Amino acid sequence: MESKNISNMVVDIRKTHYSNLKQQQYALNMQIRLAMQTYDVDMKIRLEKELEEINEEIRYLGG
Repeated sequence: MESKNISNMVVDIRKTHYSNLKQQQYALNMQIRLAMQTYDVDMKIRLEKELEEINEEIRYLGG
């Protein structure tokens, strides 16, 4: 019974982490668009690198 509760907690933590990553992904996409509009190439490159790291983590979680 206790292992089922622990398993449910792990699933909830993964869901929360996945949700947070998706929110970060959305925010970074918006920041990249803004960087493109203002021709800030350095910022765009840094944001794209951060976005790729988040995308890798999302893929790892199976999303």
